[in-house]
Amino acid sequence: MGRRATLNLTCAAVGLATVLASTAVMAQDAASFYRGRTVQAVVGYPPGSTFELYLRVYIRHVGKHLPGNPTVIIQHMPGAGSLTATSYLASVATKDGTVFGMPNPVNTIEPLLDPVRTKFDPRTFNWIGNLNTEISTCSFWAKDIKTLDDMKKREVTVGSTGPASGSTIDAVVLGNLLGLKIKVVTGYRVLTDIKLASERGEVDGFCGLLVSALKTDYADEWKSGKLSVPIQMGLTKHNDIASVPNAFDLVTSEEDKQLFRLIFGPWAYGRPLFAPPGVPADRVAILRAAFKATLADPEFVAEAKKLNMEINPTDGEKITPIVDAILKTPEPVVARARSLLGVDKR
Repeated sequence: MGRRATLNLTCAAVGLATVLASTAVMAQDAASFYRGRTVQAVVGYPPGSTFELYLRVYIRHVGKHLPGNPTVIIQHMPGAGSLTATSYLASVATKDGTVFGMPNPVNTIEPLLDPVRTKFDPRTFNWIGNLNTEISTCSFWAKDIKTLDDMKKREVTVGSTGPASGSTIDAVVLGNLLGLKIKVVTGYRVLTDIKLASERGEVDGFCGLLVSALKTDYADEWKSGKLSVPIQMGLTKHNDIASVPNAFDLVTSEEDKQLFRLIFGPWAYGRPLFAPPGVPADRVAILRAAFKATLADPEFVAEAKKLNMEINPTDGEKITPIVDAILKTPEPVVARARSLLGVDKR
């Protein structure tokens, strides 16, 4: 072997050793930082929501995949359909990798719909990952609403957890796209409160119920026929309700389709996790690595399967381009959405 080749091999070996040493130091530093700390996982709903269910199951396993094995706890921060928690994570939360959260993905289009009142840019969020791609539905306890044709026969009254929540937005936009008469009653704390109101006959049901929630929180009522699902809203149909009409297949104009993508597109990252803007890149990488390790953890997989939780994940790096594409919706379509949702009247 020549002198130059030997020198090249030596340099390569030194370079590799330097990289490995640097990686080891970073891992040691990360373990030192997280060891003994408490990591907060913020959710924008009180106990009992499916967002909390997904987050609670996740945090039961993610701690062992974070360096130093910190304690991970849930912090409930309900309000405005999760917008309170999302705003907190975007602007107030500690930016050192010890706070992350699971917002309602619908919140990511609020800065587009209501820029005066919503002061964050979801493109700056440090997306950790998404636990499940979701498809929304409208679901009813009213005995005379079993099909889409039934929804066309009279005014349908649905409950909502707030003007910026998916339960409001989904209902209003669906009504406009399909020419349905839907009355929205706001002020309910959580979707389970709307369920109780539906059983009392105060409302017919609600929109914004995700298929994953049908399979967990509402499985018995759905299977027994007590709860009906006459319409789904997704860019594709969900396999488990393939016989249910999909609103996207029923709209015809390109502008209607653009409105649909704006409103229902965020459910593509339906159970997202993100850390605040400004978290150091190495800490974001740690949180993302822990996310991937948790998804591969047999104990996490077994618990999710036992609870019948859908897990259809997306890596964090892939969420930002989806958000960016949605936020590039043409202004006339955004203006139509603002008008439909009464943004100026909020």
